[in-house]
Amino acid sequence: MVRSRLRLRVALRACFLLAGSVLLPAPAAALSLGVETTPAGDLFPALDLSQSRAADASEAYAGNGLLRLRVAHPGRSRTVRLSVSTPGLLAPAVIDARIDGEVVLRPRLQWDIRALREIRAVRRQTLQVTLDSPGLKPIVRTIEVRLHPLDEALYFVREGASRIDLGWSFAAWVDPQDPVIDELLELAGIDASEQMRAPSSRAGRLERARAIWLGLERHGLRYADDSAGISQGPVVYSQRVRLLSSTWGERVANCLDGSVLIASALERLGVGSFLVLVPGHAFVGFYTDDARHEAEFLETTLLGFAGRSQPAATGSVEPAIRQRALEGFEAARRAGRDRYRKIAPRLDGRHRPDYALIDISKARAYGIMPLAVGRGDRAGSAPVAFSTPLRPQRPARQNP
Repeated sequence: MVRSRLRLRVALRACFLLAGSVLLPAPAAALSLGVETTPAGDLFPALDLSQSRAADASEAYAGNGLLRLRVAHPGRSRTVRLSVSTPGLLAPAVIDARIDGEVVLRPRLQWDIRALREIRAVRRQTLQVTLDSPGLKPIVRTIEVRLHPLDEALYFVREGASRIDLGWSFAAWVDPQDPVIDELLELAGIDASEQMRAPSSRAGRLERARAIWLGLERHGLRYADDSAGISQGPVVYSQRVRLLSSTWGERVANCLDGSVLIASALERLGVGSFLVLVPGHAFVGFYTDDARHEAEFLETTLLGFAGRSQPAATGSVEPAIRQRALEGFEAARRAGRDRYRKIAPRLDGRHRPDYALIDISKARAYGIMPLAVGRGDRAGSAPVAFSTPLRPQRPARQNP
């Protein structure tokens, strides 16, 4: 009898222990949050501003992928809200998502353009990400970032085994609808009040390019021997590209500034254009046929070319300006043609980032839109980190 009672007590105790283990709530599986940027610790707002959000893009994946939020939850799926804030945003970026396992979110940051235009150099600041989920304590991650100004173009990143070619983003500084282009075309004597079609003939396209050069001469734009390079590796490759309003207002342009300005005017007139990048230099080209097999090139270091023309002693200076512009345009054509012939074999896609041809229409097809920092009519979108083609397009032949 005693032995049977002892067995009963042991069995009951085991039963209560088992019942207790079932009734006690299991500890919640932990959420985790990681914040990643490419390049590590850097933000380039121009890459966000060159793209509009695609109509079918969700808040969780609307960004370009250079800012990533890695969220993991090993248990059952949970609803979370993430908020990203840093100085220079119009408002924090907010993402509502359901997490099941591990996901990588790509938020899009809405930048305050007016605030960004005041930034003249790289600025150190903090970026804070807050993760909230019902029933759990918020997770807060704060990292220090370097915010880059709008006139800095990131065109290549080499981090570890990763290679990200962002050269097509140079097309963001080509803006045919910028008010500066209206002023330039007026000085060029071209009525561009309506959408224009490109002339069908090579001579007609050359004439439009020549008129643009004359407009630049009338404005008094001069080439400035100012290196555009900011960072040339080994991790970050970036160059300074002035906004069109800055180039126009200051009346000076380095090789890249002048190329972007001329490409903007050519695109406005329906003439397909492209930028050619070589180590420490850039020049502009444009197609002279509909098939885009033939092209001309302009060496923008010859902006403000003095030539042999002499200023008028008295009376109107217009004849002298016209003569100087004509001489400068022809000199720029010769120099551009010679330079292109020397470097064309390296425009094969295997020598990037040092050598690249940025076809503006192809860049638009990849979703690289004008920055349009003063207009707010950006359209189209594509993740910039995935916009690089396998091989750049380049003229098959050149017939000056």
